[in-house]
Amino acid sequence: MAVILSFVCFIPDLNNELLIWDDSGYIIDNVYIRNLSFETVSWAFTTFYCNYWAPLTWLSYAVDYAVWGLNPVGYHLTNNALHALNTGMFFLLSLELLQIYLAVTYSEVNKARILNNSNIIYCSLMAALFFGLHPLRVESVAWAAERKDVLSFFFGIPAIFAYLRYTRMTVNQIGSAENQFSFLVSRYYWLAIGFYCLSLLSKSMLVTLPLVLLVLDWFPLRRVHRKTFPTLLLEKIPLVVLAGFAAVITMFSQTVEMIPLERSDMPSRMLNALKSIMAYLRLTVWPLDLSPFYLHPGNITKLGMEYTLPIFFFVAVTICCVLTVKRRPVFTVTWLIYLITLLPVIGITAVGPTAMAARFTYLPGLPLAMLAALGITVFFVRFSGSYLVRILIGAGTFLLLLLGCYCTIQQISFWKDDVTLWTRAIDLQPNTVGRVYFQRGIGYGLKGEFQKALTDMNKAVEIATAKGYGEMHTIYFQRAWILRQLGDLEAAIADLSSALLTDNSPMRQLYYRERGTIYQELGRTDLANEDFRLSMMPEGSM
Repeated sequence: MAVILSFVCFIPDLNNELLIWDDSGYIIDNVYIRNLSFETVSWAFTTFYCNYWAPLTWLSYAVDYAVWGLNPVGYHLTNNALHALNTGMFFLLSLELLQIYLAVTYSEVNKARILNNSNIIYCSLMAALFFGLHPLRVESVAWAAERKDVLSFFFGIPAIFAYLRYTRMTVNQIGSAENQFSFLVSRYYWLAIGFYCLSLLSKSMLVTLPLVLLVLDWFPLRRVHRKTFPTLLLEKIPLVVLAGFAAVITMFSQTVEMIPLERSDMPSRMLNALKSIMAYLRLTVWPLDLSPFYLHPGNITKLGMEYTLPIFFFVAVTICCVLTVKRRPVFTVTWLIYLITLLPVIGITAVGPTAMAARFTYLPGLPLAMLAALGITVFFVRFSGSYLVRILIGAGTFLLLLLGCYCTIQQISFWKDDVTLWTRAIDLQPNTVGRVYFQRGIGYGLKGEFQKALTDMNKAVEIATAKGYGEMHTIYFQRAWILRQLGDLEAAIADLSSALLTDNSPMRQLYYRERGTIYQELGRTDLANEDFRLSMMPEGSM
């Protein structure tokens, strides 16, 4: 049921196009995925294409291309199917965790009461649907380039499930001592290792899984004791080695996109991280005004309420968890897993121009969905004697899921194409972020609406100039292309000349070639020949 509802909810995105934003590099212009061969496999495992190392993700695109070519339907269909299956697997994982939770938390009388009424199944179903139908999932599913999110999760959930089965098979009684190396002969343990490896080969988001499993060892598995703790650490070593390898590879592949400390110092990164932690929780509870782009603030020199409030919030929640850890450890476990799974994307390493993104909540959304479902179920059971209260809780939950579906479908519509996507971002952040106008300008240009494209590019130049943006050449180059389509060749030459003044990369050869072509169109043969000569010169000799 969870699989079907999740898939149906995301069906509208089959009408969406592939975007210029990353879909272009990952799929449209990616010549390496256009055949299935040993060379493609070798390329996938040895490349840092688009500053990523994600072999299984590249191979999944190659399979899609073999079936669909560049038809957007195929790529969205695969993402939808993976997400629907993820939702179904999360239902099974929730069922497993809740059974363990009930076994160690409630008395036999209360436990029998819950199980007899099948509330554990409904709780797991609610958790899966809260996760699968939430608008925060849209970015990971409706954006073809985020295949790596759903694919990594597709292998990550079985890894956690296999680990839970391993703990059940190797411990007759929760908390009992184990042979220190018994995990080496467990097929479930090695199954968990295998799935974890596949998850990391899709995306390195799950590098913190060893820590997550250690938290689960503490609660609800109740395996953390003085005698068993060395074994718990030993069995995590293979996972840590895999995670370390993936982390090093990822850091190395994304070196180009890392923001230097001069542009964003460590205190600023910590403040942005705390702000993001609270923002994700707010968007989980109230998922309105979701933007596809949140610009990184760089160095934060002024502490306003937007940064001080998250500090107090973080401290308050942490204190509450500590105070209730003995009576209600589920709150502490949820908070810890939420924070741990956010660590790779919280912004401490500051990769790329984004401060936060909805796609970063794909994994951290799991513990929150489970806690919400568990809270509703416990409340339902405690008031099971009142028919009216049960009706109200059931109706409220149904309405909540229905509203979630509505918001998700609405959010999917914003991802229709580049123009609708960036129009949404502009509506939420008008006249503040040049990047969103730049992206929409490209979208308008590809649709042939060059005057609208020029208006957006002019706005992008205005905002970027005011902020002292260091890569103005990218905007000048795109505006030059638009001006050329509009027939304003002199203005196009001026923009290409400006790009040449602000860029020392190999792209200069392209700028010279483009300017030479325009000079040739104007009949200025001598200037055209000089630019063509410069475009042929090797890098570093100009």
